[in-house]
Amino acid sequence: MSNPANEVALKRNGLTITERKDIAVTHIALRRGMRADLEARASAALGVTLPWTPRVVEAAGKMVVWAGPEQWLVIEPRSGNTDPSAVLASELKGVASVVDVSDSRAMFRVTGAKASEVLSPSMGIDFHTSAFTPGDVAITHVSHLGVIVWRLADGQSYDFACPRTFSVDFGNWLANACGR
Repeated sequence: MSNPANEVALKRNGLTITERKDIAVTHIALRRGMRADLEARASAALGVTLPWTPRVVEAAGKMVVWAGPEQWLVIEPRSGNTDPSAVLASELKGVASVVDVSDSRAMFRVTGAKASEVLSPSMGIDFHTSAFTPGDVAITHVSHLGVIVWRLADGQSYDFACPRTFSVDFGNWLANACGR
């Protein structure tokens, strides 16, 4: 599913599966005792309040994904020679650990009206709109692979983050799950 231009990688059963390569991913982890300072500085730097529960928030072209207690992924488009992780590290210095994980995470997007219906049988998550609403995040296992999944605001699309080491296996699993 390698796709350097972020073009559609695969269409199956009315779903589009894309491996996203056009993004920068930064991991933020709170430093002990610095919550209030991090909240204030992250809000100023990102334009959103950090989600402290399994949620995703978006603003100014950036997506902030809860990635576990006191941890987040900041996902944004790559832009020229700017290193978003370095900028965030400077803005959050002393209150959070900031690491560029763009090369260690693979990101996939599944889009389509039946995405919830198609993904539900293959994952241990209830994707029904009443249970997993737009903006919800889950950390789970898929075919023995650890992934983070979140539902996008349109209610019909999902993003997945997994270790790049497993991206081929996860991409194959995703294609098979969506091909049913």
